[in-house]
Amino acid sequence: MNSYSTLQELLSHDARSRKLFDSLPADVQVALQEQRQDACCYDELAAAAQSFRQRDQTRRKF
Repeated sequence: MNSYSTLQELLSHDARSRKLFDSLPADVQVALQEQRQDACCYDELAAAAQSFRQRDQTRRKF
């Protein structure tokens, strides 16, 4: 598994991570860019994305 210094570097060099990121809703993409610049590999990005999705779903229930 490749690891990069920043989220932007990960997205620039890892097609699988870019595909995952591009599939996310815009608000999740923004949240990841603002709060998870330390997501430096696909697994970290996937876990962070899942966390943001769950938070978003919880907010929509209320």
